[in-house]
Amino acid sequence: MTDHNLLIEKLSQAAQPVKRPLPTRWRVLVWLAIALPCGVLASLLVQRSLTDWSQPGAHWAMVQLALAFLLGWLAISSAFNMSIAGRRSISWKALLPLGLLWLALSILNIPRVEPPLHVGDGTNCYTFLLVVSTPMMVMMIASLRRTRALNPVRSLAMAGFGVACMAVTLLAFCHPVHLHKVDFFMHLAAIASIVVLTVLVGKRWVAIR
Repeated sequence: MTDHNLLIEKLSQAAQPVKRPLPTRWRVLVWLAIALPCGVLASLLVQRSLTDWSQPGAHWAMVQLALAFLLGWLAISSAFNMSIAGRRSISWKALLPLGLLWLALSILNIPRVEPPLHVGDGTNCYTFLLVVSTPMMVMMIASLRRTRALNPVRSLAMAGFGVACMAVTLLAFCHPVHLHKVDFFMHLAAIASIVVLTVLVGKRWVAIR
């Protein structure tokens, strides 16, 4: 088309009003207000007993819970910022110290004399984390689809990590204070699985075409 004015007129007629997204902190709060209750409801599908916070060493489990929630908050906030060009986001390097601290506390929470492991204990943790994270993952992808992303894999990986951290936060309310080695490795496997699933499922919906 050689008539630029005609082209501009046609494009203007087809254009839709643009609604600016909420500030990142409000997007995170709205997401948490919807996603966490859905995660709690999903947890009812997996049989678990509530944490006994009166056990010795429970204060360290509370610190781990707080660290997991903080990591999730920061990762989700970063994922939202990554989806908008020009926004500053938190890098993996900034989250690494908190992540390493969480890992260190998890390892220290494994007693030298481990309690007997019941059949399916580790698998139950893995299943719980995946079941709880599923509705939160769907809502995260839907939220990122609102703005799309220039680098969807990077945004979705950070979002998946945030979802995994929130799932770990919920697990802390229905898990023994002390970990077993199998539990620990199953937690790590579940976190990796949630990140990979978020990227694979969301890439098609979040990418700019």
